[in-house]
Amino acid sequence: MSTIDYSDGDILRMLKDLPDACCVFQVVTDPFGTVRDMLFLFANEKYASLVGKPSAELIGATYYSTVSNRDEDWIRLSYQAAIMRQSVINRTYNTQFNKWFEFWAVPVFKKGFCAFIIHDVTAEKRKEDTKEITTKSNNVIIECAKALSAGDFKKGIKAALKILGTTLKADRAMIIENNKGEIGEIVEWSDRVNGTGLPSRKEFEQYDIFTMWNKQMYGENIIIIEDTLLVNVKNQQAYAGMLSGKVSNYVLAKLTDKNTIIGYLLVDNISRETDVNIKEVVESVAIFISEEVRNYILQSEMLYMSEHDILTDAGNRKAFNSKIGMLEGMDISVGICFVDINGLKSVNDEMGHEAGDNVIKEASEAIASIFKKKYCYRIGGDEFVVVMPQVSEETFAQHVERLRKKSKKISMAIGSVWSEKCLDVEDLVNIADKNMYADKTEFYSKNDRRKE
Repeated sequence: MSTIDYSDGDILRMLKDLPDACCVFQVVTDPFGTVRDMLFLFANEKYASLVGKPSAELIGATYYSTVSNRDEDWIRLSYQAAIMRQSVINRTYNTQFNKWFEFWAVPVFKKGFCAFIIHDVTAEKRKEDTKEITTKSNNVIIECAKALSAGDFKKGIKAALKILGTTLKADRAMIIENNKGEIGEIVEWSDRVNGTGLPSRKEFEQYDIFTMWNKQMYGENIIIIEDTLLVNVKNQQAYAGMLSGKVSNYVLAKLTDKNTIIGYLLVDNISRETDVNIKEVVESVAIFISEEVRNYILQSEMLYMSEHDILTDAGNRKAFNSKIGMLEGMDISVGICFVDINGLKSVNDEMGHEAGDNVIKEASEAIASIFKKKYCYRIGGDEFVVVMPQVSEETFAQHVERLRKKSKKISMAIGSVWSEKCLDVEDLVNIADKNMYADKTEFYSKNDRRKE
C-alpha cells in the first residue's frame, strides 16, 4: 500500500474547507490543573463568522479575551477533551442566532490540546420537535377519545376535559350547549387552585357570549385568542365585566352537527409553553365531543319522546306508570287529580278531529298552567292525571279549585285525592278516578246528555 505525505499546509486547508465551523485550542490551566482559558491555534472562516471576529484576530488570542457570545460549557468540554482525552458531544440553543448547535469536542495532538467542531442542527432539531409534538398531540387526542367512549355522557365529557385542561395547563376547560341560540347545559373541568372566579353562565348570558364568539370566529372552526386585550378593542363592556383580571387568553372551538352549531368547547388561560399542537388537539377533541353531544341529544330526544305525549307534550302513560312506581312507599305527601274532557266525542263528530285535538291541547295547557307541566300526564284520549308530590293538602286543594274555575271555559270532569304518605298509590289513583267519574256523571245529569 502506498503512503501519501501531507504537509501542515495541506491539513490546514482541509480544516479550513470543512463544511462546519472548526477551531483548535491549547488549554490554559492554573497550577492545580483547572482549565481557566483556551488559546486559539486555529479557526476556520465559518467559526470566525459565528463569533464575529476575523480568523487572524482569533489565532494566538485566548477564548475569553476575544469571544463575547461564548458558551460557558466550552471550558468544561475542553477539560474533558484536552486533559481527560475524551470525545464529547453537546447540543445547545444559541439565543443570539436563534439556532441549535451541536458541539463535538475531541482530543488532538497531545494532552492539553483539543478541537471543536460546531454543527448547525436547527433543521434536524425542528424535525425532532415537530415529530415529538405530533406524537404527544396524537396521544392526547387518543386519550380524550377513549375517555369520551367510556362511561356515561357527563363522566366521559368531564374526563376528556380534564385531560385537555391539564395538558394545556389551563385554568378551565368546558363545553357550553347551544340550545336554539340560548345557553343550554354546561359541563366543565377546572383547576383546583386557579379555576375559580372565572366567567359563569350568568356573565355569558349577560354579555350575549354566543354573538360575541360568532363574530370573533369569522366562520372558522377554532380560534386562539392569545391576549384578551384584543377583545377590549371591540367589546369593552364584555372585557371589563367578564374577562379583565380573570381570563388572559382562551381557545374556542365550535361543536357542530353538520352545519349547525350545537355548542362550543372553551379552554381558559392556557400555558404559553406546551409540548403539543394546541390548535390540532383542541380542534380534534372538539370533533369527538361534537359526536358525543350529537348522540346525547339524540338519545335525550328519543327518551323524551318515549315518555311524552306528541300532541300535548305532557307525560304519557309510560311516564305516569314510572312515576307511580317510584313514589310507592315513600314517606312524602302526594296529591292526585284525574281530569276528563267532557263532550270531546261530540266535538270530533261535529267539527272534526282537528278541532278535537285543539280542545285536548287547550285542556292540557290549562292543567299545566296550574299544576306545572312536569306533574301532568295524558293517559288516554281525553284523560289527564296530575301527580304532585310533596304538596300540602291546602295548596293542592287550591290548585284543584282553580282548575274547576278554568273548566267553565273548557268543560272538564275533575276528581282528586290527597294523602299524607305515598302508601298504596294505585289505590289513591283509583279513588281520584272514581271521584272524577262522579263529577262527570253529575255534569251529564245536569246537561241531560249521554255519558261519554
